[in-house]
Amino acid sequence: MFKSVFSRMFWNDVIIVFTALAAMICTMVVVFNDYVTDLQYENNMKAAQNIQFMTIYLEIENPDYRNYYIYLNFLNQYSEFIESDITVINAAGSVHASTTSIIRVPAEMNDSVLSGKIIRQNSTFGGFYNKNVFVVGVPIIYNNNIVGGIYFNTQIPDLKERLNEYYLLLLLPVIISIIVGCILSYIKSKKITSPLKEINKGVLELASGNFSKRISVNNDEIGQLASSFNYMADSLERLDGLRTRFVSDVSHELRTPMTSISGFVGGILDGTIPPEKEKEYLQIVYDESVRLTKLTNDMLEMTKMQSAEYKLDISEFDINELIRICIIQLEQKIESKNLEIEFDCDPEKINVLADKDSIKRVIINIIENAVKFSYENTKIIIRTEIQNKKVNISIGNFGAGINEDEMKNIFDRFYKTDKSRSEDKKGAGLGLSLAKNIMNLHKQKIWVESFTAKEGSDVKFTRFTFTLKLA
Repeated sequence: MFKSVFSRMFWNDVIIVFTALAAMICTMVVVFNDYVTDLQYENNMKAAQNIQFMTIYLEIENPDYRNYYIYLNFLNQYSEFIESDITVINAAGSVHASTTSIIRVPAEMNDSVLSGKIIRQNSTFGGFYNKNVFVVGVPIIYNNNIVGGIYFNTQIPDLKERLNEYYLLLLLPVIISIIVGCILSYIKSKKITSPLKEINKGVLELASGNFSKRISVNNDEIGQLASSFNYMADSLERLDGLRTRFVSDVSHELRTPMTSISGFVGGILDGTIPPEKEKEYLQIVYDESVRLTKLTNDMLEMTKMQSAEYKLDISEFDINELIRICIIQLEQKIESKNLEIEFDCDPEKINVLADKDSIKRVIINIIENAVKFSYENTKIIIRTEIQNKKVNISIGNFGAGINEDEMKNIFDRFYKTDKSRSEDKKGAGLGLSLAKNIMNLHKQKIWVESFTAKEGSDVKFTRFTFTLKLA
């Protein structure tokens, strides 16, 4: 019965409604009891004033046996009107007149009333009644003297009958409240649990591999949960696409060198390739092996970087000096295209806090790309400058450039622009992705710009810039 969220919410609300109504009814019972007895007491007190006046006028100031019958008839009419038995006593405590057959009043009541007190209690009136009645006793005062008393005895069942009338009046709104409360609870529970069911269904869809499932979003906490689900679904769909593309790209990148290696080695072994060309083809096999090794190492390095256990070795070093070392290391490649290096650093020495080896890898990757895609007899511009307590390192080259729609994918794994596919046969498209990962680990930025170098020219200036923390 209470296994689902809907049933728990619905029945919890129903229990709360019933508990609240039960508490209200109990309170109303007490209030109504007091209200009915207070109302009866007030009616008795109002009647007592008139009866006291008639007693003084007919029985004390104008005593006559004929007046007594008028007086007795007056008491009977009042008794019917206020639904109480009326008994009048004289100063001695004896019964003077009564609407019932009462001939004696309990002494303790007479003592209180004839002493000037007003009594209000439940009693059998000295055993005259089989059950308790509601008794109100009021003294009769004439010329500042107590000359008697009036007793009003109201049957408690009569009071209960009035209470039952009030309870019947209360019953209808209580029933309506219960019905309305249950309907509202059902609607509310459905409104809350329906999106939860939809989210649960969506989770099962994701678990089965359907990453296209989305849930409508509302402006409440459930809507926030649905929004989080949609965000998760978007991420999973994107990751699934990356995984598929990654497998495809890795397969392609591994197949090309493996095909070359196996083809050339097979040609040498079966004699297809003449002996005088074996060295040439062995060099190709060697180059492909080196490329395959680099690709494998880069993939392993990227996997390590994405691991939670991967830690950077942060130290202080001169970034300008590191750039000079990288330029010297790539000197042969730079000279092969007759490129000029323009290195502008301000100041001469800039110390940064970073992982020196990984930053060296970023610089080499970017300079290698700059060399690879530079037009011959141009120059590579490298600049370091301090801005906003950070160091900006930019490396730019003159060449065909990068299209604007390609820039958003330039840091993706295995991504190659159309130009790089024709010009860069050996690259695997991992260098810039590695650079991006390294900068992310340093919590720094890296970006690319490509724009026309000179108005009216087809040459573009492409510049990669990354930031480092100033020491």
